[in-house]
Amino acid sequence: ETEYQPKKGKQTKHDEVTDDGNHVSISASIHSMLNESPGADAPKTRRSKRGKSPVVPRAEPEPKPKKRKQSNSSQKELAPPQDEEAQDDVETLRVKCTKQPFHVDVSSQKSFYDEIDIKPPIDSYDDRFSRNKNDNLQEWRVRLGDMVCIEVEQDQKAGLVTFPFAVTWSPAEIVSIYRAHSNKTECLELREKLQNGDQHLNDVDDNSFDDVMVEVRWFYRKHEIPGAGGKSSKSSQSSEELEELFETDQIDSCPAECLLSPIKLYEASRPEESLPSVVSGMPCIYYHCRRYWSIHRKSFIPSGLLSNRIERGRMHSKYKAALSKLASTSSNNGNKLLEGYSWKEGFQSAIQKLSLAEAAADVQVHGMELRCRERERRHIGSFLRKAIRGLEQPLSNTQDDDSVDEGPMNTKSSIFICGPPGTGKTASVRSIINELQEEQASGKLPEFNFIALNGMEMRSPFDSYVKFWEALSGTMKERLSAGAAAAKLEDFFGDGEKDNSDEDRSKKPITVLMLDEIDYLVTKKQTILYNFFDWPLRATSARLIVIGISNTINLPERLSLKLQSRLGGERCHFKSYTVDETVAILKTRLDGDASQVFDEDAIKFASRKTGNLSGDIRKAFHMCKVAAQNALDDYASGRRRIVEGSHPKVKISDVQRGSRDMYTSIIHKAISCSSSYEALVLIAIGALKKAKVGKDIVSLDVQEMLTKIESIANGSGEERYLSARLSLGDLLGILSRLGDAGILTLTTPKQSNHPWPLIQTSLEPYEINSSYRNTSHSKLAEKHLAEQRLF
Repeated sequence: ETEYQPKKGKQTKHDEVTDDGNHVSISASIHSMLNESPGADAPKTRRSKRGKSPVVPRAEPEPKPKKRKQSNSSQKELAPPQDEEAQDDVETLRVKCTKQPFHVDVSSQKSFYDEIDIKPPIDSYDDRFSRNKNDNLQEWRVRLGDMVCIEVEQDQKAGLVTFPFAVTWSPAEIVSIYRAHSNKTECLELREKLQNGDQHLNDVDDNSFDDVMVEVRWFYRKHEIPGAGGKSSKSSQSSEELEELFETDQIDSCPAECLLSPIKLYEASRPEESLPSVVSGMPCIYYHCRRYWSIHRKSFIPSGLLSNRIERGRMHSKYKAALSKLASTSSNNGNKLLEGYSWKEGFQSAIQKLSLAEAAADVQVHGMELRCRERERRHIGSFLRKAIRGLEQPLSNTQDDDSVDEGPMNTKSSIFICGPPGTGKTASVRSIINELQEEQASGKLPEFNFIALNGMEMRSPFDSYVKFWEALSGTMKERLSAGAAAAKLEDFFGDGEKDNSDEDRSKKPITVLMLDEIDYLVTKKQTILYNFFDWPLRATSARLIVIGISNTINLPERLSLKLQSRLGGERCHFKSYTVDETVAILKTRLDGDASQVFDEDAIKFASRKTGNLSGDIRKAFHMCKVAAQNALDDYASGRRRIVEGSHPKVKISDVQRGSRDMYTSIIHKAISCSSSYEALVLIAIGALKKAKVGKDIVSLDVQEMLTKIESIANGSGEERYLSARLSLGDLLGILSRLGDAGILTLTTPKQSNHPWPLIQTSLEPYEINSSYRNTSHSKLAEKHLAEQRLF
């Protein structure tokens, strides 16, 4: 049950549109009633129709929705008295699924739909609501992303106006639509028909269901947000302006029969088009929406365009994996160099494919093959499948899965993955998790929740407790202090009830936790890593599987003995890519563009250059991308001639120039001559960008910059950095000077309520680190920007 207690405030919603001149519009009626209602200032409590939601995501049966009775006032007056049993007989179902589901999740026993048909609930409309008699009351088609009014349970003492309905209501967005099935057999049959393309899936006599649920994202009105509906805003609002509605990050689920009528949103407070108060015989209410209220942060946060509202809603959904089936499965369209496909499009396609964000999405989300890591993926996949099913693992520490049935057995729930940076550790784990989620949806694996944490993104190692509990608490996103979150996690995964039977444990929720960059979670007493890897061994109330990833190969040997016994039991080592493997990966990634855009010798040179440096495949991608961009600019501007009858290609000279630009540019020399404060700022930028691996364009906020600078300065132990108590004005001055030198770029945010510029730079963390070598700042840069951290 999701509740909130807003401060007092009055609603100021109105518009002056009329239907036939005999009565004012719905919005104006609501506005006048709010001014007369003595209870408009009273606090109210919003409750979802589904009942209480658990604090943590547990597998619980979905509640039955409330059925409505089809009746009207005249029938009530003329009909003779009936007992309760006779009244129940007239209950009918209002919700129909007219299309086949786009996804069936066998493990959670749910089928997901993109639209449903609903009979308008005329019995829930207010008697004062006038509807044109000529209006055809047709079935109302509700689709994903639609804005609707939803019947909610509220404190009747609040005295809030419910017009044009006879029940209390709140605005919300439809995030997902699903049915909860009673058994897996029904889901398996439905999934099989869906996979076989059975067009008669829903061609049945009765396609009305009483178990259709909708996941909604609540939108708040002014009187529901403290300070948003003050006197100044009320007096300044014109009668022609629509009332403002606020997006939120509050997600809930309720029966589809709670839907009342549609809502229309506008970015402008005074839309130019006419706004009829009745649409298809249903009341329609209009708002304008430009701001986003976070119920977790208790503050307004930047919001994008209204056209991206649906994508923002899906970010908070519990069913992201199901909703992702609506999108295209892959961005790779194969060989495009057919007739009519120009050389410029070929270069642009290759540059896009070589971007780190695009490559990560294709491997981790779209299921593209990850070359030269088949052995490691088999090892990790076999371990995770057995751990999720609750099977036992062999005691022998080997990556060869052929000897699984030999030797003594021991239950394992954690694995340690190590290897140099850029060798595919994180990408391999995420791609395997994507495969396991597909198997879970088909019923081959039990239901599990996947949570990913990165130690480099934590301001303090103790923040890992906070982030883990926030992710574990589901849509509630409960944010506690580090101590309180650790206590909650101990209660959730700790000893709890002493019941270790396999039957009882199989009914508990399974959580798969990926801890990336665990080097940064090492503290003096090593309690944080110990707790994370000890909980899987002691978990009785809920099962936990931990995947630890580190760049330090011998990390377990550097830790205490009690932590070694929990961390080093199961290992998987990723080696650096060889030259041949790098060539194969680049060709596979570029597909048909490899031979059409790049010379064979250019790809081999980039592979050898990468192998001599560190074997980091990300550097090979970046080197080839820079070379392709330089070549495209040269050919497009006419600085290089195109030989008649041939396609322009990237030569070895382009890769060489790209390699020099990465390490010996004028900008790097300027960085090496920076002052102490400028070095502190640049190292902070590199550390923040390093924490956001996989993104080509990283925009940094001034506030997070100040926090990171203070953290780095306090940890340095050197007086020249400790004395850097930079104010906001000092930081903006330094950023302006670095921007004038071309080292970084200051951009204006699109959000009007964001006062400070955003910081962007094309420099990679390792480039900043290499620029400070043989300087007085090399120690600090090595500490925060080095590719491999050793203790």
